[in-house]
Amino acid sequence: MRWRYLIAFLAAVSPSSIALPAGDVSEAVEVFQRTCLAQSSSFDAIASAAAAEGWKPLPEGDFERLAPLEHLDSSSGWIATDRALPEPVVIGVTKARRDGRPVETCTVAFMKVPIEPFLNEFSDSTNAEKLSEEPEGTWTSRLYMLIAGDRKQFVKLKYARSPDGSGPMAASSIAER
Repeated sequence: MRWRYLIAFLAAVSPSSIALPAGDVSEAVEVFQRTCLAQSSSFDAIASAAAAEGWKPLPEGDFERLAPLEHLDSSSGWIATDRALPEPVVIGVTKARRDGRPVETCTVAFMKVPIEPFLNEFSDSTNAEKLSEEPEGTWTSRLYMLIAGDRKQFVKLKYARSPDGSGPMAASSIAER
């Protein structure tokens, strides 16, 4: 149910239903890496960047439905524009607990990306180890582990496929605080 919300929400905030061209996939992966996997990507750093960049805040509680974990201590989300992308994306951060440990998450949600090219570009540009892949109805969830900077992080890529090979995707990092 949460992920159906992603489709409806992103469609509302991004009226263009045009998929990113295959050539723009590397830019989409770069936005995710720069925003969520960089060493300084933390709840506070991203909240500061959102204020500095003038990202539009989401209504209170809206991002919680897109977050990669369910039991959150706090969350913030924004509609962000990036020069590298032809349409806005949703960026959100949370503070939560995973297996009893405090973690921070960062998510970049895309309305429609070419799925296989994104997955291939992500794999080629990181040394992430794929831990699992699980179908969840019409969605697929992949979990990876990687070390970015000095932080061990988990990456969750959750996506839906469409007949044309493109679909919505939420790319999230999960790292201990």
